[in-house]
Amino acid sequence: MSTTDKPHTPIDGQAVAAGPTALLKALRPQQWIKNTLVFLPFMFAIDQVWSLDNLDPVPELMIKLLIVFAGFCALSGAVYLFNDLSDRKADKSHPVKKLRPIASGAVSVPAAAVVMAALAGAGLAATFLVDLVLGGIGLLYLAINVAYSMGVKRIVLVDIMVVAGGYVIRAVAGAVAIDVSPSPWLYATTAAAALFIVVGRRYAEVRLAGDDASGQRSVLGKYAGPFISQLLTITATAAWLSYTLYTVEAENLPQNNTMLLTIPFVSFGLFRYLYLLNTSKEAEAPEQLIMRDAPLVLSIIGWIVAAVLVLILNA
Repeated sequence: MSTTDKPHTPIDGQAVAAGPTALLKALRPQQWIKNTLVFLPFMFAIDQVWSLDNLDPVPELMIKLLIVFAGFCALSGAVYLFNDLSDRKADKSHPVKKLRPIASGAVSVPAAAVVMAALAGAGLAATFLVDLVLGGIGLLYLAINVAYSMGVKRIVLVDIMVVAGGYVIRAVAGAVAIDVSPSPWLYATTAAAALFIVVGRRYAEVRLAGDDASGQRSVLGKYAGPFISQLLTITATAAWLSYTLYTVEAENLPQNNTMLLTIPFVSFGLFRYLYLLNTSKEAEAPEQLIMRDAPLVLSIIGWIVAAVLVLILNA
């Protein structure tokens, strides 16, 4: 073990990594999978900005999207540092969050602040480099996340809508980067799916917290009881229905409705995720839950393969 990564002072018998390892953990790279949403508009832009008969635009488009992806990874890293800096005092009294790098002292406040500013600057520079409008989207992303950390996360319902908005912003950024106007149904489906994931996380947090929901986070107590179950049912239905309508109504999708062939994969994914929300102890972290569950991963891969085949065969 290098001297820069040796364990920090143990907390309740648990050693906390220090140095670069702790800083990387504070950036939560496992959450960066959300940023792959910037690539979603490209997939459904076939025969709009690129086609199988003309792949010449693809390298330039992918370079732009990779820059945007890297920019949002930097921005999201800055947001996580800001959130942990704001909550470090409260986190110290939380049974789990006290092990976070900043709350535990493994990453100092000055170091976190410097890295946060550098990442925010780099992320905005990347988005402005691709397009001025995209830079504005990057600023909007930072603004809503700062507002969330500063108090919006304590407002019932508004908190989940703001987090879901972050998903939609990524999809919009991907569309702006490649100068394409996807069907409004793509945004509607992304928003509905995002709400389902975020509500699912709240549902899991309430379930796992039990009677201590309000003690762990004040807003969780407001979601307790049948209310959160009702929200989960509504958002799951909205996600499934909006995607189904998208496959039929979107003008840029095959008019023979063959995209409906992808619905079994979406249906299984929704059902599997609901099952995990009710049974898994890791359901509070949806990104990790999705990537670690083999049936769910296979349903996502199946959807991607089926969608690509439908688009290619109908090109």
